[in-house]
Amino acid sequence: MVFLALPAACATDGDASDSPFGDRPPAPIPTLEELSREAPPMPCLLVEWEDGDTPYVRCSDGGPDVAVRLVGVDTAESGFDRNSRARARRQARQWGLTYEDVLACGKLATARARELCPEGAQVEVTGSDSDAYGRRLGYVVCKKVNLNERLVADGLAGRYPYPGPPERPARCTRAATAP
Repeated sequence: MVFLALPAACATDGDASDSPFGDRPPAPIPTLEELSREAPPMPCLLVEWEDGDTPYVRCSDGGPDVAVRLVGVDTAESGFDRNSRARARRQARQWGLTYEDVLACGKLATARARELCPEGAQVEVTGSDSDAYGRRLGYVVCKKVNLNERLVADGLAGRYPYPGPPERPARCTRAATAP
């Protein structure tokens, strides 16, 4: 078992005026059971983790690898590409953190996701809708663990009632950036 130092700064209140979501009320987050009624879970192989809330999977339908955005949750950005770094800057402003703290928190979330469900693991993906970036929105269950719920329970993801603003992960501290 790996123990992670987690940035508590994520628990501070950010400035809601910096939210790109405005005053729109959040939509309810669909449950795994609700999405299962719309379409059955699909068996897949977890190919890689892009970051803590987006794995790539290869499903039994024979199609190409697909990015799955864990529905209803948001992790801090890990800075894996230019867009992720830009989103990390926005999260830092929203959450009242340093950019470095956001990246550290995002890397911890990604590490925990990989620990719970390593690349090459068999998973079930439930959900058939896609987001604006073409990622499948869904729940990922690995080794009988609902990763969406577990990352929130571990404090490494916040609830994301889209189109409302995502909540900050409950556990993030500057200790994560210390050597």
